Amino acid sequence: MIGVIVQFPAMTMFKSIGLEGFQNTIQSIPFLPQLFVALLVSDLFQYSAHYVFHKVPYLWRFHAVHHSTKNLDWLAGSRTHFFDLVVVRAMSFIPIYVCGFDSSVFFTYIVIVSFQAVLAHANTRINFGFLKYVFVTPQYHHWHHSDDPKAYDKNFAIHFPFIDMIFGTYYPMGNDWPEGTGLGDVKYPKGFARQFVYPFVKNPQEHHNLKDPSER
Repeated sequence: MIGVIVQFPAMTMFKSIGLEGFQNTIQSIPFLPQLFVALLVSDLFQYSAHYVFHKVPYLWRFHAVHHSTKNLDWLAGSRTHFFDLVVVRAMSFIPIYVCGFDSSVFFTYIVIVSFQAVLAHANTRINFGFLKYVFVTPQYHHWHHSDDPKAYDKNFAIHFPFIDMIFGTYYPMGNDWPEGTGLGDVKYPKGFARQFVYPFVKNPQEHHNLKDPSER
């Protein structure tokens, strides 16, 4: 939804930056290869933003709202602090606009991203066989949420596991699933408004047993 909302202002901002030739070349690529490039470019930028939110202590405050979910299900992807959501999504969408991907590719990309967010957090124990090495599956992303120290800061990618493999953040999960997810005994206040304000005014690790990013 955020991608659709910001599409027009973003396209207006980036349409006159002197990349018309490059954008025309991108748009001349057939639909399926162009869609793959869009997903890859977006995932690389999203990976970077996601990684930073884990490693910078102040930003971790906001991302920890999402990781505090103890029981993952298809709605868990929506339990995200608005600041975290906007920044990470912007880092994913901006390269899409800059590259000038065709509108049909853009809207297909939005559908895939939305579906992937639901699937990755789904409460299922399907391993997906060899496909789990091709695209991000629930098992893959559940390990990202694991409360097991050996899996901290692993599996950042949203679409393609090979990105984590390249950057050394892949968790070799085999056929196993994490025994637990969440952040130990951390308890965030109930309600959207309170959770929105909380990371701005308090550092959760001062009040709870919340893992500092430098220890993860």
